[in-house]
Amino acid sequence: MIISKTPFRVSLFGGGTDYEEFYSKFGSELIGFCLKKYNYISLRKTPSIIPYKTRIAYSKTEVLNNNSDIQHNGVRGVLEYFNIRYGVDINNMSELPAQTGTGSSSSFIVGLLNAIYALKNITPDKRSLAEEAIHIERVLLNEPGGIQDQIWAAYGGLNSITIDTSGDFNVRPLPVSEEFKRQFINRSILIYTGSTRRSFKIASEIGKLKNEDHKKRILSISNQAYESFYDFDINKIGRLLHSTWSAKKKLSKLVSSEHVEKLYANLKESGMIGGKLMGAGGSGFIFGIVKDPKDKANIKKIYRNKYISLDIDELGSQIINY
Repeated sequence: MIISKTPFRVSLFGGGTDYEEFYSKFGSELIGFCLKKYNYISLRKTPSIIPYKTRIAYSKTEVLNNNSDIQHNGVRGVLEYFNIRYGVDINNMSELPAQTGTGSSSSFIVGLLNAIYALKNITPDKRSLAEEAIHIERVLLNEPGGIQDQIWAAYGGLNSITIDTSGDFNVRPLPVSEEFKRQFINRSILIYTGSTRRSFKIASEIGKLKNEDHKKRILSISNQAYESFYDFDINKIGRLLHSTWSAKKKLSKLVSSEHVEKLYANLKESGMIGGKLMGAGGSGFIFGIVKDPKDKANIKKIYRNKYISLDIDELGSQIINY
Protein backbone atom coordinates (compact mmCIF):
# COMPACT_ATOMS: atom_id res chain seq x y z
CA MET A 1 0.00 0.00 0.00
CA ILE A 2 1.36 3.39 -1.07
CA ILE A 3 0.21 6.57 0.72
CA SER A 4 1.08 10.06 -0.51
CA LYS A 5 0.66 13.28 1.47
CA THR A 6 0.43 16.51 -0.55
CA PRO A 7 -0.10 20.03 0.85
CA PHE A 8 -2.66 22.64 -0.11
CA ARG A 9 -1.47 26.15 -0.88
CA VAL A 10 -2.12 29.80 -0.10
CA SER A 11 -1.52 31.98 -3.15
CA LEU A 12 -0.71 35.47 -1.86
CA PHE A 13 0.35 37.52 -4.88
CA GLY A 14 0.35 37.14 -8.66
CA GLY A 15 -2.71 34.94 -9.05
CA GLY A 16 -4.11 35.10 -12.58
CA THR A 17 -0.73 35.99 -14.13
CA ASP A 18 0.16 32.27 -14.23
CA TYR A 19 -2.28 31.69 -17.12
CA GLU A 20 -0.50 30.92 -20.40
CA GLU A 21 -2.40 33.68 -22.21
CA PHE A 22 -0.64 36.19 -19.92
CA TYR A 23 2.76 34.79 -18.95
CA SER A 24 3.57 33.91 -22.56
CA LYS A 25 3.58 37.66 -23.24
CA PHE A 26 4.66 39.26 -19.97
CA GLY A 27 6.00 36.54 -17.65
CA SER A 28 4.77 36.06 -14.09
CA GLU A 29 5.90 36.50 -10.48
CA LEU A 30 3.96 34.64 -7.79
CA ILE A 31 4.31 34.59 -4.01
CA GLY A 32 2.70 32.14 -1.61
CA PHE A 33 3.18 29.19 0.68
CA CYS A 34 1.96 25.67 1.37
CA LEU A 35 -0.23 24.83 4.33
CA LYS A 36 0.24 22.04 6.80
CA LYS A 37 -3.14 20.80 5.58
CA TYR A 38 -3.01 17.83 3.25
CA ASN A 39 -4.59 15.63 0.65
CA TYR A 40 -3.90 11.93 1.26
CA ILE A 41 -4.06 9.26 -1.43
CA SER A 42 -3.69 5.55 -0.80
CA LEU A 43 -2.92 3.36 -3.81
CA ARG A 44 -2.41 -0.32 -4.53
CA LYS A 45 -2.70 -2.68 -7.45
CA THR A 46 -6.01 -4.48 -7.16
CA PRO A 47 -5.43 -8.06 -5.92
CA SER A 48 -6.56 -10.63 -8.49
CA ILE A 49 -8.94 -12.22 -6.00
CA ILE A 50 -10.99 -9.01 -5.71
CA PRO A 51 -14.18 -9.15 -7.86
CA TYR A 52 -13.53 -5.86 -9.68
CA LYS A 53 -10.67 -4.32 -11.62
CA THR A 54 -10.51 -0.71 -10.42
CA ARG A 55 -12.07 1.06 -7.46
CA ILE A 56 -11.83 4.81 -6.79
CA ALA A 57 -13.19 6.35 -3.58
CA TYR A 58 -13.47 10.14 -3.23
CA SER A 59 -16.74 12.09 -2.65
CA LYS A 60 -18.33 9.11 -4.38
CA THR A 61 -17.15 5.60 -5.25
CA GLU A 62 -16.51 4.22 -8.72
CA VAL A 63 -16.16 0.48 -9.26
CA LEU A 64 -15.41 -0.56 -12.84
CA ASN A 65 -13.57 -2.96 -15.11
CA ASN A 66 -12.22 -0.53 -17.70
CA ASN A 67 -10.00 2.41 -16.68
CA SER A 68 -11.13 4.43 -19.69
CA ASP A 69 -14.62 4.56 -18.13
CA ILE A 70 -13.40 6.43 -15.03
CA GLN A 71 -15.50 9.54 -14.42
CA HIS A 72 -13.01 11.34 -12.14
CA ASN A 73 -11.04 13.47 -14.61
CA GLY A 74 -7.89 13.65 -12.48
CA VAL A 75 -7.64 9.90 -11.97
CA ARG A 76 -8.43 9.12 -15.59
CA GLY A 77 -5.88 11.69 -16.79
CA VAL A 78 -3.06 10.36 -14.60
CA LEU A 79 -3.74 6.71 -15.51
CA GLU A 80 -3.84 7.64 -19.22
CA TYR A 81 -0.56 9.55 -18.82
CA PHE A 82 1.11 6.39 -17.45
CA ASN A 83 -0.84 4.14 -19.85
CA ILE A 84 -1.98 2.05 -16.89
CA ARG A 85 -4.36 -0.72 -17.95
CA TYR A 86 -4.13 -2.92 -14.86
CA GLY A 87 -6.55 -2.55 -11.94
CA VAL A 88 -5.88 -0.07 -9.14
CA ASP A 89 -7.53 0.71 -5.83
CA ILE A 90 -7.41 4.45 -5.01
CA ASN A 91 -8.75 6.16 -1.88
CA ASN A 92 -8.71 9.93 -1.44
CA MET A 93 -8.94 11.77 1.90
CA SER A 94 -8.60 15.49 2.48
CA GLU A 95 -8.16 17.82 5.46
CA LEU A 96 -9.94 20.68 3.64
CA PRO A 97 -13.02 20.75 1.39
CA ALA A 98 -12.46 20.58 -2.35
CA GLN A 99 -13.30 23.55 -4.60
CA THR A 100 -12.34 26.15 -1.97
CA GLY A 101 -9.40 27.88 -3.67
CA THR A 102 -6.57 25.98 -2.00
CA GLY A 103 -5.36 24.22 -5.15
CA SER A 104 -6.98 20.94 -4.16
CA SER A 105 -7.32 19.51 -7.68
CA SER A 106 -3.62 20.04 -8.38
CA SER A 107 -2.67 18.63 -4.97
CA PHE A 108 -4.65 15.54 -5.92
CA ILE A 109 -2.92 15.21 -9.30
CA VAL A 110 0.57 15.69 -7.83
CA GLY A 111 -0.16 13.26 -4.99
CA LEU A 112 -1.46 10.57 -7.36
CA LEU A 113 1.53 11.02 -9.68
CA ASN A 114 3.87 10.65 -6.71
CA ALA A 115 2.04 7.52 -5.49
CA ILE A 116 2.17 5.81 -8.90
CA TYR A 117 5.87 6.58 -9.20
CA ALA A 118 6.36 4.96 -5.78
CA LEU A 119 4.45 1.91 -7.04
CA LYS A 120 7.00 1.78 -9.86
CA ASN A 121 9.94 2.14 -7.40
CA ILE A 122 10.80 5.56 -8.82
CA THR A 123 11.46 8.74 -6.82
CA PRO A 124 10.70 11.74 -9.05
CA ASP A 125 12.18 15.18 -8.41
CA LYS A 126 9.89 18.08 -7.53
CA ARG A 127 10.24 19.77 -10.91
CA SER A 128 9.17 16.62 -12.75
CA LEU A 129 6.12 16.22 -10.53
CA ALA A 130 5.09 19.83 -11.17
CA GLU A 131 5.72 19.74 -14.92
CA GLU A 132 3.86 16.46 -15.40
CA ALA A 133 0.88 17.64 -13.32
CA ILE A 134 0.73 20.83 -15.43
CA HIS A 135 0.80 18.74 -18.61
CA ILE A 136 -1.99 16.46 -17.40
CA GLU A 137 -4.31 19.26 -16.26
CA ARG A 138 -3.69 21.82 -18.97
CA VAL A 139 -2.92 19.63 -22.00
CA LEU A 140 -4.34 16.12 -21.59
CA LEU A 141 -7.50 17.19 -19.76
CA ASN A 142 -7.60 20.64 -21.38
CA GLU A 143 -8.87 22.24 -18.16
CA PRO A 144 -8.69 26.05 -17.86
CA GLY A 145 -6.44 27.61 -15.24
CA GLY A 146 -2.90 28.56 -14.34
CA ILE A 147 0.22 26.59 -13.53
CA GLN A 148 1.13 27.74 -10.02
CA ASP A 149 -0.94 25.21 -8.04
CA GLN A 150 0.93 22.19 -9.38
CA ILE A 151 4.25 23.85 -8.50
CA TRP A 152 3.21 24.66 -4.93
CA ALA A 153 1.95 21.11 -4.35
CA ALA A 154 5.21 19.58 -5.54
CA TYR A 155 7.61 21.98 -3.81
CA GLY A 156 5.97 23.18 -0.59
CA GLY A 157 7.57 26.08 1.32
CA LEU A 158 7.21 29.87 1.46
CA ASN A 159 8.45 30.82 -2.00
CA SER A 160 8.32 33.03 -5.02
CA ILE A 161 7.74 31.45 -8.43
CA THR A 162 9.01 33.21 -11.54
CA ILE A 163 7.56 32.08 -14.89
CA ASP A 164 9.17 33.26 -18.12
CA THR A 165 7.43 33.67 -21.46
CA SER A 166 8.33 30.12 -22.51
CA GLY A 167 6.54 28.68 -19.47
CA ASP A 168 9.77 27.67 -17.74
CA PHE A 169 9.62 28.37 -14.01
CA ASN A 170 12.02 29.01 -11.16
CA VAL A 171 11.15 28.40 -7.50
CA ARG A 172 13.13 30.24 -4.84
CA PRO A 173 12.57 30.58 -1.08
CA LEU A 174 11.63 34.09 0.02
CA PRO A 175 14.57 35.93 1.65
CA VAL A 176 13.16 35.80 5.18
CA SER A 177 14.30 34.45 8.55
CA GLU A 178 12.65 31.70 10.58
CA GLU A 179 11.69 34.39 13.12
CA PHE A 180 9.91 36.36 10.38
CA LYS A 181 8.04 33.22 9.31
CA ARG A 182 6.85 32.76 12.90
CA GLN A 183 5.69 36.38 13.12
CA PHE A 184 4.03 36.15 9.71
CA ILE A 185 2.03 33.06 10.69
CA ASN A 186 1.14 34.59 14.08
CA ARG A 187 -0.49 37.49 12.24
CA SER A 188 -2.15 35.41 9.51
CA ILE A 189 -5.75 34.18 9.45
CA LEU A 190 -7.63 31.75 7.22
CA ILE A 191 -11.43 31.91 7.39
CA TYR A 192 -13.86 29.62 5.55
CA THR A 193 -16.66 31.46 3.78
CA GLY A 194 -18.88 28.43 4.27
CA SER A 195 -19.34 27.40 0.65
CA THR A 196 -17.53 25.82 -2.28
CA ARG A 197 -17.62 26.51 -6.01
CA ARG A 198 -16.69 25.02 -9.37
CA SER A 199 -13.71 27.06 -10.50
CA PHE A 200 -13.75 26.17 -14.21
CA LYS A 201 -16.14 28.95 -15.26
CA ILE A 202 -14.26 31.57 -13.22
CA ALA A 203 -10.91 30.32 -14.54
CA SER A 204 -12.19 30.58 -18.10
CA GLU A 205 -13.23 34.19 -17.47
CA ILE A 206 -9.90 35.09 -15.86
CA GLY A 207 -7.99 33.55 -18.75
CA LYS A 208 -9.45 36.00 -21.26
CA LEU A 209 -7.05 38.59 -22.67
CA LYS A 210 -9.52 41.41 -22.03
CA ASN A 211 -8.23 41.31 -18.42
CA GLU A 212 -4.65 42.05 -19.48
CA ASP A 213 -4.36 45.50 -17.87
CA HIS A 214 -5.74 44.25 -14.55
CA LYS A 215 -3.29 41.35 -14.60
CA LYS A 216 -0.42 43.76 -15.22
CA ARG A 217 -1.51 45.58 -12.07
CA ILE A 218 -1.54 42.28 -10.16
CA LEU A 219 1.96 41.50 -11.46
CA SER A 220 3.20 44.93 -10.36
CA ILE A 221 1.78 44.41 -6.85
CA SER A 222 3.48 41.00 -6.68
CA ASN A 223 6.84 42.64 -7.43
CA GLN A 224 6.20 45.18 -4.67
CA ALA A 225 5.25 42.39 -2.28
CA TYR A 226 8.57 40.64 -2.87
CA GLU A 227 10.36 43.79 -1.71
CA SER A 228 8.11 43.91 1.37
CA PHE A 229 9.11 40.37 2.31
CA TYR A 230 12.74 41.38 1.76
CA ASP A 231 12.16 44.31 4.17
CA PHE A 232 10.31 42.09 6.70
CA ASP A 233 7.36 44.52 6.50
CA ILE A 234 4.26 42.52 7.48
CA ASN A 235 2.02 45.59 7.66
CA LYS A 236 2.82 46.50 4.06
CA ILE A 237 2.25 42.90 2.97
CA GLY A 238 -1.23 43.19 4.48
CA ARG A 239 -1.93 46.44 2.64
CA LEU A 240 -0.69 44.94 -0.63
CA LEU A 241 -2.99 41.94 -0.12
CA HIS A 242 -5.90 44.38 -0.01
CA SER A 243 -4.60 46.03 -3.20
CA THR A 244 -4.23 42.74 -5.06
CA TRP A 245 -7.73 41.67 -3.96
CA SER A 246 -9.15 44.95 -5.30
CA ALA A 247 -7.36 44.36 -8.62
CA LYS A 248 -8.40 40.71 -8.77
CA LYS A 249 -12.09 41.59 -8.45
CA LYS A 250 -11.80 43.53 -11.69
CA LEU A 251 -10.87 40.36 -13.61
CA SER A 252 -14.43 39.03 -13.51
CA LYS A 253 -17.74 39.70 -11.77
CA LEU A 254 -17.62 36.07 -10.67
CA VAL A 255 -14.54 36.57 -8.47
CA SER A 256 -16.45 37.94 -5.47
CA SER A 257 -19.99 37.89 -4.07
CA GLU A 258 -22.15 39.85 -1.64
CA HIS A 259 -21.50 37.24 1.07
CA VAL A 260 -17.72 37.39 0.56
CA GLU A 261 -17.70 41.21 0.58
CA LYS A 262 -19.66 41.30 3.85
CA LEU A 263 -17.35 38.79 5.52
CA TYR A 264 -14.29 40.66 4.26
CA ALA A 265 -15.63 43.95 5.68
CA ASN A 266 -16.35 42.31 9.04
CA LEU A 267 -12.81 40.93 9.19
CA LYS A 268 -11.43 44.41 8.45
CA GLU A 269 -13.47 45.79 11.34
CA SER A 270 -12.04 43.05 13.57
CA GLY A 271 -8.42 44.03 12.87
CA MET A 272 -7.51 42.62 9.45
CA ILE A 273 -5.18 44.99 7.58
CA GLY A 274 -5.89 43.33 4.25
CA GLY A 275 -6.57 39.99 2.68
CA LYS A 276 -7.95 38.17 -0.34
CA LEU A 277 -10.22 35.34 -1.33
CA MET A 278 -8.22 32.26 -2.22
CA GLY A 279 -8.04 30.71 -5.68
CA ALA A 280 -10.03 31.80 -8.71
CA GLY A 281 -12.70 33.32 -6.48
CA GLY A 282 -16.40 32.96 -5.86
CA SER A 283 -16.17 31.37 -2.42
CA GLY A 284 -13.84 29.23 -0.33
CA PHE A 285 -11.30 30.75 2.09
CA ILE A 286 -10.25 34.30 2.91
CA PHE A 287 -6.61 34.73 3.90
CA GLY A 288 -5.63 37.89 5.73
CA ILE A 289 -3.00 39.70 7.80
CA VAL A 290 -4.06 41.24 11.12
CA LYS A 291 -2.63 44.25 12.94
CA ASP A 292 -1.78 42.32 16.09
CA PRO A 293 -1.85 38.68 17.29
CA LYS A 294 -4.53 39.80 19.76
CA ASP A 295 -6.78 40.59 16.80
CA LYS A 296 -6.17 37.07 15.53
CA ALA A 297 -7.24 35.61 18.87
CA ASN A 298 -10.43 37.71 18.79
CA ILE A 299 -11.23 36.67 15.19
CA LYS A 300 -10.67 33.03 16.16
CA LYS A 301 -13.33 33.39 18.88
CA ILE A 302 -15.80 35.11 16.56
CA TYR A 303 -15.35 32.65 13.68
CA ARG A 304 -14.44 29.56 15.71
CA ASN A 305 -16.41 27.23 13.40
CA LYS A 306 -14.84 28.72 10.25
CA TYR A 307 -11.34 29.45 11.52
CA ILE A 308 -8.51 27.27 10.14
CA SER A 309 -5.18 26.95 11.97
CA LEU A 310 -2.11 27.89 9.93
CA ASP A 311 1.46 26.74 9.54
CA ILE A 312 3.92 26.38 6.65
CA ASP A 313 4.64 23.03 5.00
CA GLU A 314 8.27 23.00 3.85
CA LEU A 315 8.40 19.62 2.07
CA GLY A 316 5.77 19.46 -0.64
CA SER A 317 4.34 16.13 -1.80
CA GLN A 318 5.74 13.17 0.17
CA ILE A 319 5.35 9.39 0.26
CA ILE A 320 4.56 8.52 3.89
CA ASN A 321 3.89 4.79 3.52
CA TYR A 322 5.61 2.42 1.14
